[in-house]
Amino acid sequence: MLNFKSMNRFVSSVLPRFVFAGACAVLFVLSACEQKVEENIDYTLMCYKDIWPMDEIHISDGSDYDIKALEKKIDLRYPVMLGDTLDVSILEFKSDVYALDYYMNSGRFQGILPILRGAFLEQSIRSASRIFIFKHDSFRRYERSDLESYVRQFSNSRHGGFPQEFLSLPFEHREPGRTSIQTKYFIGVKAYFPVLAQSYRDADLQWNVARSWEQVEENDFIAWGRQLNIVEPKGIYRENSTLYFEAGKGVNGMATRLPGGRVVAAWGYLDWQDLERKFFIASDRVYGARY
Repeated sequence: MLNFKSMNRFVSSVLPRFVFAGACAVLFVLSACEQKVEENIDYTLMCYKDIWPMDEIHISDGSDYDIKALEKKIDLRYPVMLGDTLDVSILEFKSDVYALDYYMNSGRFQGILPILRGAFLEQSIRSASRIFIFKHDSFRRYERSDLESYVRQFSNSRHGGFPQEFLSLPFEHREPGRTSIQTKYFIGVKAYFPVLAQSYRDADLQWNVARSWEQVEENDFIAWGRQLNIVEPKGIYRENSTLYFEAGKGVNGMATRLPGGRVVAAWGYLDWQDLERKFFIASDRVYGARY
């Protein structure tokens, strides 16, 4: 793990189905609904409690919707019982972070709580880069465990929670409920890469720390940095590889692209000396993380 001085040196070094009728009979015997599905998914084989989907499977391109990084949307229907149909919509995103961003910030979802929309109940589950939306008659009871079993048929399924990348951010003084994903804007300007951000508070002091979701190309970091209000820090040594900026009136900020390509930033109502200490702690943790 790097210390503050070594970090200074370190960061400065780098600025149709075929034969379906017969197949169904065999698959029922072999309990195909239990199998894991590969990435090239045949949605006609996606069962809900041993019920096959109806033939009307609709797959639309993500560009048809105003949702960032959505690659495609799949709509399926299951005839659960007479007079009751389970509708399933699957939103597939470019990566986990975009799915989490939409799940957290769209205002459409309430975690495990069902949402009443007219005569229907809507339940949702986020799993890795997919969001599953289940819509059914409000008078019917659908066990959450059954919906989760449906989701587990998909490969790379991983339910709920924040991605492990958040674990690389400092733990001390975290503000509960002040965690965010930023994909469109980052510190008030256009984002060229997705970031994970966490707010902190210690008595009257308040600040934020963010890291990029993954490695960032140097050109993207430079393009983002050009939009910032760059300032000259006072009372600390200025590193050439670090951006010093004003994120608002009285809000000092620091950002750098670490060796390996991850971006880390810290900003808040702190003087430069205090902000620098928090920035180096965050940089050490993010640089030393395995993810």
